[in-house]
Amino acid sequence: MQADKQNQQRVDAEWPEQLAVRIARCYYELGLTQQQIAAELGIGRARVIRLLSEARARGVVTININSPLLENVELAERMAKRFSLTWCEIVLSYAETEEQQTLDVARGACECADRYLRDNITIGVGWGETLREFAKQLKSPKYLKAGLKNLVVSSLIGNLSRRSTLDQFEATTELAGNLGAECWYFPGPIVCDSQASHDVLVRQPDFKEAYQRACASDLALVSIGGMQNATMQRAGVVGDDATTSMRESGAVGNFLGYYIDAQGDVLQHEINQRVLGVQQQDYLSINQRIMISAGSSKVEALSAVLKKGLVTALITDQSTARALLNETDNTNIAVNHA
Repeated sequence: MQADKQNQQRVDAEWPEQLAVRIARCYYELGLTQQQIAAELGIGRARVIRLLSEARARGVVTININSPLLENVELAERMAKRFSLTWCEIVLSYAETEEQQTLDVARGACECADRYLRDNITIGVGWGETLREFAKQLKSPKYLKAGLKNLVVSSLIGNLSRRSTLDQFEATTELAGNLGAECWYFPGPIVCDSQASHDVLVRQPDFKEAYQRACASDLALVSIGGMQNATMQRAGVVGDDATTSMRESGAVGNFLGYYIDAQGDVLQHEINQRVLGVQQQDYLSINQRIMISAGSSKVEALSAVLKKGLVTALITDQSTARALLNETDNTNIAVNHA
């Protein structure tokens, strides 16, 4: 113990604190580079680096980040770790309504578009207000600083209808137009009126080709609907009675047209058998699967999808992230790494 104390005293005596403080001031306050500091003081750059590091370790230099975005960075790290995500982006939103949250998260997805959009890829696109808003905002030059080449946008879900009310939820055509991409879509509605109609459509060559292209996507951009204020119901895709039936069967939300339970599995229900959407096992063959969604009404559905491992990345806001972390704090998460 005595020998250790003597060694520490010797190290402290050799510690050039005044030089370290001078270097730290030049670097952190005056903004000089390490090379400039080394030249001005007549010492090696390696020594500058070592003394800066030691000044941090000894508490001579402390760094405080004063920004509300710091919590978002920390939340993103916790979310990525908790749900085994490749990455997570938490958007700062002070929205008081889910409508405004949708706008904020869509804007956030545009701001980090460089992270996942590149030349020569096929982008599979889901359906809903968030993705539609994302597609609309992405046309701004500030988000797409350089034109992308050889893109294909392919719908992951049916979308054809004579009802104009569905336009506000359909994102494939809008996104393809803004990216100058070739567009493929499923020739049929999200939910067919009968099992017979569904079976006829999925046997058509046009549908088979569109389905194969969707499954071969390099990237999937998806969103999710909860059971409260459900988009499928508001759009008139399913009626009130069907929505009630789904809730009674254990549905927590709708993903790619299919109603899912709390484990993220597609419910065994006759409505799901009439859906024209990429099936879950085929969807999982897409390497990058990015969820863009937020809102308290979607937390239970988002939790199910995340725990199931259906997405590889997430863009949401801080209140939704907090709710997801709280919701799973006492839950064992078994992520499917399919």
